[in-house]
Amino acid sequence: MKFHALLGSEVRRLLVRRAVRWGTAAVLAIVMLVVVVAAVRSTGTGPGDHTMRLNQLWARNANGDVRSLLLAMSIYVFILVVGVSATAVGGDYRAGTMGTILTWEPRRPRVGLARLGAVMLVTLGIYVVTLGIFVGGWTLGAALRGSRAHLGPHFWTEVAGSFTRAAAAAVLLAVITAGLAFVTRGTVGALITWFGYLIGVEAVLGQRVRSVQPGLLLGNFVAFVQGFDQRFPSELRTDGTVVERMAQPGPGLIRVLVIATAVAILGILLFRRRDVA
Repeated sequence: MKFHALLGSEVRRLLVRRAVRWGTAAVLAIVMLVVVVAAVRSTGTGPGDHTMRLNQLWARNANGDVRSLLLAMSIYVFILVVGVSATAVGGDYRAGTMGTILTWEPRRPRVGLARLGAVMLVTLGIYVVTLGIFVGGWTLGAALRGSRAHLGPHFWTEVAGSFTRAAAAAVLLAVITAGLAFVTRGTVGALITWFGYLIGVEAVLGQRVRSVQPGLLLGNFVAFVQGFDQRFPSELRTDGTVVERMAQPGPGLIRVLVIATAVAILGILLFRRRDVA
C-alpha cells in the first residue's frame, strides 16, 4: 500500500471516532457561545461597558503584556487535541485492534508514521476550523454591535502570526501526546504521563529549582505561542535585585520541536519492537 493511501485511511479512521466528533462539537459550541453572548451583551457605546471590541483578539498593553482572546480560546483546542491524540493511538491498544491493522500493512514504522501524520492533519483541521469560526464571528460581532477602534497598524499581522503559532503549537502538542501513547501503549498512560510531568517537573521541580524553568517544556511552549520572551525570576541577590532568566520564542520553538521529535521517534521505535497484543 502506498503511504498516501495509508495516511488517508488513518485520517478517515480518526475522523469517525466519537471522541473526535464530540470533542470538536463541544469546542465549537463553546466558541459560538462566547461570540453570541459577547454580541448580545455588547452595546457599542464605549470602553466602560461590555462593548465587543475587535482589539480584544490581540492587544499589547503599555507594559508589553499581551491580552488575547484568540490565545485564551486556543486553550480549549489544546485540551481537546491532547485527548484526541491519546485516544488516536491508545484506543486501538485498548480495543485490541492494533494487530488487525498490521495484518494488511505489516511494516510497523509506516503505520506509526501514518498514525502520527493523521493526528497532525486532524489537529490542524480542528484548530483552523474552530478558531477560524471564532475570529470570523468576533470580527463580525465587533463590526455590527461593537467597536473596531484602537487597532494598531500591524493588528491583523499580529493576529495572523498568533493564529499560526498557536496552530503549530497544537500540532506539536498532538505529536508529543501520540508519541506518549505509543510509549505507554494506552490512552490513560499517555494522559497520566502528561499530568505527572506537569505536576512533578513543571510545578514541583520548577518551583524548587527556578534556574531550570527556562529549559522546561511549558515555559518554552508559552514563549513560542505568545511570541515574546517569558521571564522567570531565578534568584534574589543580597542587594535586593532579582536575577531573571528567559525563555525566548525562537529557541523555545526549537526546544519543543526537539522534544516532540524525540518522543515521536521513541514511540515508533518501541511500536516496532514490542508486542501489540
